[in-house]
Amino acid sequence: MKKTKRSFWKLIFLALACTFLFVLIILLLIWQRLDGQQSLLIKDIAYANAYYLLALITIVPVALWVIFEICFTRFYLPLKRIPAEISLIYRTNLAHRLALEGSGDIIELSEAINDFARRYEYLNDHISEEIDKAGRAMEKDRNLLASIMAELPLGIIICNSKGRILLFNTQAKGQFGRNREKEGSEYFLGLGRSIYHLIDRLLINQALNEVHERLAHRKRRVASYFVTHIEEHVLILVETIPVLDQEQQLSGFVLSIRDISETVARYETIRKSLISFAAEISACCARISALLNGQQPCAVEDRLAVEHCLRELQAGYSSVSSEILDAAFETIPLGKLEVDHFLFLVQKTAGLEKNIRINVAASSPNSRILGDTYSFVAAFVFIVEHLAGLTSLDEFTLSVHSAEKEVTFIFSWEGPGIERAEIDKIVDRKIAALTRLGYVLKQNKASFIPLIGPDQRCTQLRISARAELALPHPGHRRSPVTTTSRPEYYDFNLFHLEDENPDLLNSRLSALTYSVIDTETTGLDPDGGDEIIALGAVRIVNNRIAYDDCFDQLVNPGRDIPFASFKIHGIDPAMVADKPAITAVLPAFKRYVSDTVILGHDVAFDLKMLKLKEVQSGIAFPNPVLDTLLLSAMLHPVHKQHDLGSIARRLGVTIVGRHTAIGDAIATAEVFIRLIPILQSKGIETLGEAIQASKRTYFRRLRY
Repeated sequence: MKKTKRSFWKLIFLALACTFLFVLIILLLIWQRLDGQQSLLIKDIAYANAYYLLALITIVPVALWVIFEICFTRFYLPLKRIPAEISLIYRTNLAHRLALEGSGDIIELSEAINDFARRYEYLNDHISEEIDKAGRAMEKDRNLLASIMAELPLGIIICNSKGRILLFNTQAKGQFGRNREKEGSEYFLGLGRSIYHLIDRLLINQALNEVHERLAHRKRRVASYFVTHIEEHVLILVETIPVLDQEQQLSGFVLSIRDISETVARYETIRKSLISFAAEISACCARISALLNGQQPCAVEDRLAVEHCLRELQAGYSSVSSEILDAAFETIPLGKLEVDHFLFLVQKTAGLEKNIRINVAASSPNSRILGDTYSFVAAFVFIVEHLAGLTSLDEFTLSVHSAEKEVTFIFSWEGPGIERAEIDKIVDRKIAALTRLGYVLKQNKASFIPLIGPDQRCTQLRISARAELALPHPGHRRSPVTTTSRPEYYDFNLFHLEDENPDLLNSRLSALTYSVIDTETTGLDPDGGDEIIALGAVRIVNNRIAYDDCFDQLVNPGRDIPFASFKIHGIDPAMVADKPAITAVLPAFKRYVSDTVILGHDVAFDLKMLKLKEVQSGIAFPNPVLDTLLLSAMLHPVHKQHDLGSIARRLGVTIVGRHTAIGDAIATAEVFIRLIPILQSKGIETLGEAIQASKRTYFRRLRY
């Protein structure tokens, strides 16, 4: 705006100067042609009317200034704004309209342009609607595939041939992001980032070399495996699968990741148990061998020692076999079942399907067991059904007793007992649609024990199930797969991403990766002691905002937060009391913005706040920098307001979370995405051109 007005007045002053010079020359020529009497007459007239002439000299410039200011405001400025406003409409914000200001003719022109804009917006919306209808089915299939991929039980990361991440799922994000807040354990998994920041390059290259070798020998199975640590106690098994193009050339690779930390730990436990068991066997065999090879008959003490040794072997065998069987079933997911609800399902199923009544004699409120609901209920009903067939009864009693590590269910009935052989047959029988009863109970970590009476007949059956806390269990169930929106975890266009260009200044703006940053502070005086209290950032990758790849951290400023600042950002001292200091946050933030262009709105202020911590933290930010404030002022000089809110309104951007670090960072990113087409229309294609253009704006003079 200032530049536009300055140009206008330069033109006016130049025109006035030329006019004044022309008039002065004419007057001088006329004066030279006057004789002495005429000259004296003009001087007398001038002296006699000196006050009027002085008033004329004073009033005329003021009148001209007012006239020219009115002309500038009503004619020149509105006309100057029209091209920029039209560019906003057809390049960025179809809903934008020209302000009706200026002369009557200009207002009429603005109304005509607004009418055209309304028609253009309607046609564009109509065409977009038709395109959306045509592509809706395909988009639904893509979203379904991506959503299913996101919820696979294994961690999946897909990279292009340069190692740039173009897809990852929820499991991978959880595996690499679980300890982000721990110092030294920040893992930033995001689109466009390099996988080599997360997994050692040598391991992946070795796996890819093995894949190439298998492909060269035309082997059917070409995947390669390796094991690595991603943090101190987390061990992962990585399967490397190639992605081939139509020419059978490697265009990328898939990393399938599984956490094997618990499996390895369980293996070590079983291995130690087997070694100990083997040592016991050897010791026992040595003692038995010594007794058998002796010349004297075995003493009573020796026989008792052998019997004790054999009992220990039997106990050791039971313990080790139990561990091995538990490990074999460890992959079967078990839920947390409320005992009361479980009993209700057993009663309901037995009554409706088998016409058998089960009376619960004693319950266990608030207890929970581990098990698969369908198979465990089916097992209980199966047992009752066979008991009914053996006893000719249709009513049984079920009592429940809870202990710290197990919950015991006891079936009892009125009538004669059942022979042990008949009970044993039940265990080996197959449940419809499932396997045999013994296997189902083992799958649910349960044991089946018949209680034998004095007459050697079974009068009760006991089933012991594991209580909820007996075994480790996942803390949550998976959420359902939804297909209503496109996940933010993939961008297949990155398959064609160009290799890193070391000459950033000559790189296209749309091809660069940006870290869009913003800070919230205790005040606006960096040199006066104001501190950062919130640091937020989001990345732009492949001309697209990666909303999921963000940095959002509250910071303890080590000082009070003025009420005037609190009214703006809403951060009070209690919210930051337990947060880390800025020096503890900056190492992670440095890793987050590495290898990117830093982008912000009035970013000079944010960088000044970071610069003041450089000596204390040892962290510097040498990244190239762009500022949306300067870009907007350069692109739209006719507008007076270039704050984030005003720019967002002009470009049709809705700010969510205004005056929060992450909210303003996201808004700045959305503003920049909409400025790129306008920059390109002005011939500004590269980062270097954008930086040079920014330096020509008035706001470049701002210093903090």
